[in-house]
Amino acid sequence: MNRSEWGSCGLGLSFRQNFWSSLFLVSASMIMSACLVFGKFYFDDIPELKATRIHCSKDGWLLFSQLSDVMFLFNPFTDSFIDLPNYIIYRYSLRVALSCAPTSPDSIIFAIGIGTEDGYGGVLIGIFQSGDARWTTLNYQNTDGVKFRCGVGPVFCNGLFYCLSEFHDKLVGVFDPQKHTWSILPVPPPNLPPMQFRAIHMVEVKGELLLVFVSYPNKTLIFKLDLSEMKWVETESLNGATVFVSSHSSLSATDAPRISRNSVYFSKYRCYGKSSYFYSFDDCRFHPANQRHEVPGIEKAIWIEPPKMSHLLFEELY
Repeated sequence: MNRSEWGSCGLGLSFRQNFWSSLFLVSASMIMSACLVFGKFYFDDIPELKATRIHCSKDGWLLFSQLSDVMFLFNPFTDSFIDLPNYIIYRYSLRVALSCAPTSPDSIIFAIGIGTEDGYGGVLIGIFQSGDARWTTLNYQNTDGVKFRCGVGPVFCNGLFYCLSEFHDKLVGVFDPQKHTWSILPVPPPNLPPMQFRAIHMVEVKGELLLVFVSYPNKTLIFKLDLSEMKWVETESLNGATVFVSSHSSLSATDAPRISRNSVYFSKYRCYGKSSYFYSFDDCRFHPANQRHEVPGIEKAIWIEPPKMSHLLFEELY
């Protein structure tokens, strides 16, 4: 990729004038702003992002991969980019997370994948810290032959990276980036009623780790990790916070303007064939999307929070 071209791939005046009150969808070639208040749409074409994939977001930055091992970070609000050393990302079914904005001297990029195809070969972890010349790759064998494959986006919480296994036991793995240690917590899976089409998301809210279980049209369930008791505890409220979930990257906010509090917002424009925009814990209902939000072709998406702003934006994976 010719990085000199990135300086001229600007997102356009409409993006810069409206991002503080808008919802954004970022695809491989386009960013779309859907204004929450006025229902207006703004489009900015970015051909340089074709044939790329977004893996996660943090503080206004998106982590992309291209081909089998090319990785870079891009900030659509500032047109800034950061090239990363190559890292084979597809071979190991990697999930990726950022600890904070990559411009911070304390920034850590965390990637976790499987050691073998069947998931029994332990985990492969890659970390890249600000100032490093290359990735550090670590292999860990799980005790007692435990099978582990990270199924949702890892979450950075209180200095640690938490990972949730996609298998039925829903194991929780923890990586300490300072000590380079990996462990699986002795936490049994949450007690769930039988549901169909369940989607699971993990997110940090006010320093606590939460699991969000979605099964439209059934009630959305939230469990909080109690580390003192080593168990998941169901909670009936987000205590005024708003959670934004997707399969690759979820986040939360406490003071987002024009956003319903104590609610879960979804990254898909349709929920199992039904229009749904968010679930409110105040009335325990799914609320339908506004027509302007119903954009054909939006399948998989993650959320992005603009830097030094209190509201959230939304971008498309593919």
